[in-house]
Amino acid sequence: MHLPIRHFLWFMLLCAGLPVQAQMFKDSVLDALYAAERFDELGRTGAQRLAVRADDPQALLAVAVGALRGNDAARREAAIAQAEACVQRQPQAAVCHYALGAVLGIHAASEGMMKLAASVGRVKGALQEALALDPQWYAARSAVVEFYALAPGIVGGSIAKAQETARAAPRPEQVRALQARVALQEGRLEPALLTLMTVQPGNDSALAADVHAWARAAAFALVNEGQPEKARGYFERAQREQPELAVAPYGLGRVLSDTGAPAEALKQFETAARLRGAAELPIAYRAGIAQQALGQKDAARESFKRYVAAGKGPKANLDDARKRLEQLGA
Repeated sequence: MHLPIRHFLWFMLLCAGLPVQAQMFKDSVLDALYAAERFDELGRTGAQRLAVRADDPQALLAVAVGALRGNDAARREAAIAQAEACVQRQPQAAVCHYALGAVLGIHAASEGMMKLAASVGRVKGALQEALALDPQWYAARSAVVEFYALAPGIVGGSIAKAQETARAAPRPEQVRALQARVALQEGRLEPALLTLMTVQPGNDSALAADVHAWARAAAFALVNEGQPEKARGYFERAQREQPELAVAPYGLGRVLSDTGAPAEALKQFETAARLRGAAELPIAYRAGIAQQALGQKDAARESFKRYVAAGKGPKANLDDARKRLEQLGA
């Protein structure tokens, strides 16, 4: 199993024995935006601060996180240029190297394998330098574990190195979360999910975000591999803990749909459609499948039409929606 490159979710720790910085940002305003997942505003605020003070690493981090969360190549390119300038001005600042490696990696991957292959050395070097400069910084360690887990061996990837980097994390909850990430990459989905569900991030906003992201990935992978019941508990808990987000009811809808309960699934999809993040999910497609199973042909036809018209999502899903429309006489 190969997971898409993840590209956000990190926080700062100070040196062992010193008070812990338990948020992504040292700056409380930026961290509040990050914790609230207001990434566009976070990026704009960072850009405004950089315009006033070009050597502000926290502002650069805000710009980088905002760029990573969007789908705007020009925005990523601007963030890369700012990170390169930051590295030149402050070569000992781990944040500068991290921002460069993280944004460059995602940007290169978005431009195809040739671009990624040409950039992978710089990505690896920047992330490793960030970790070397600040071994207590969870952001850098998480990014390096990701690199080792995702990259092919011919460009420096290594599950063994990912495991070694994970074990060296300074706090036990970090070790367990990062080891679960490695298990996820190895396809050990259920153990990874169960471990992540026991991690207690406390007030560490970025560790919590990592845990949520990786647990979601494991749960959806279990659904996609025909083991929906193993993911049910996660989605039910996520719905209680994050009732404002669409992803949990959507995931629970997938579980219900795949276990022969289309009416209950449709209710979950309808709930998900009203919540934050709905636009990023193929809710109309899944609702159409449930409606078709219930014999609601007109409603299913409209759902599939909306999904196809949006033109977003995997080609296989779009093709299936078109076939279903043909079956429904559209």
